[in-house]
Amino acid sequence: MNDHGQDHSEHEETVAAARDWVVHLTSGDPTAEDLRRLKSWLAQSPSHREAFEKERLFWQRLGGLAAASGPRTWGEARGGAGEGRRARRRTGRRLLAAGGLAACLAAFVLFGDWLGTALRADHRTAEGEQETVTLPDGSRVHLNTDTAVVVAYGEAERRVGLLRGEALFEVSADPARPFRVTAAGGVVEAVGTAFVVRGGGAAASVAVTEGRVRVTSPAEDSPARATVLAARGQRTGYRSGRPPRPAEAFDPATAAVWRQGLIVIDDLPLDRALAELDRYRPGRIVLMAGGGDYRAVSGAFDVGNVDAAIAGIAATHGLSVTELTPYLLILR
Repeated sequence: MNDHGQDHSEHEETVAAARDWVVHLTSGDPTAEDLRRLKSWLAQSPSHREAFEKERLFWQRLGGLAAASGPRTWGEARGGAGEGRRARRRTGRRLLAAGGLAACLAAFVLFGDWLGTALRADHRTAEGEQETVTLPDGSRVHLNTDTAVVVAYGEAERRVGLLRGEALFEVSADPARPFRVTAAGGVVEAVGTAFVVRGGGAAASVAVTEGRVRVTSPAEDSPARATVLAARGQRTGYRSGRPPRPAEAFDPATAAVWRQGLIVIDDLPLDRALAELDRYRPGRIVLMAGGGDYRAVSGAFDVGNVDAAIAGIAATHGLSVTELTPYLLILR
């Protein structure tokens, strides 16, 4: 085989491997070992990363089409003849083998920002999972559902990035190396303490259960940069690029009730209550009508039985629950 033929064969093998990775990832929630192996494969060559990104984007488009229009649109995702038709046939067979619409919806959900976060993370939990991680200095991080963190310890500081989700930090004292948590463009610095940080999109909240923390936002030097000190029984929060709110009092016993297996919802509108429960189960909950016309929701629900909580809330609001796939619940 000449060099050109060998290069072509290697390219085809790389593309096939990338496609197999994407199919595998959309077949269910990947394990930590799956992600470790994927990271290793991606690091072997720039061609691996390029092929994987192309296949990932292709499947993401298919997922979006299937979620919007159903399986009849699958074959329209890539135009053109020849290889395009062959690719569509191969992809169609793989989608059907993986469970049809459910697999396509899984691909649409899975390949939002989730994959990039999972590949960056040193520690993560899936929906409904919780985990406790002991860091090199003895500090502990308790990860709530759907949470990802990246750890960067150095000689001058101990830094943990909260990529998504919610975590309780129990910090070991080390005056020579400050302990800092970054989230949503801000920094939370511990002063020998325990605290909860929740971050999602462009906002973060901080609740102090022991000691004190220093909350600074934005993290980088800026004319608008501001710092708030919060002590035990106080909480604050900020949006990306904006200073933190003044600290306010709260009951520290409620800061991490999820560690006791509870989801506490206190007087939230129906749509926001469902969004909170949605954090603890794979897939999505969709309310077909706005939550503003329904009475607010309060209660303590079992982390291990979220579907029962959803059914109970739906019944009290005169709504029915339809499970289209294991990844999609419709309330109407």
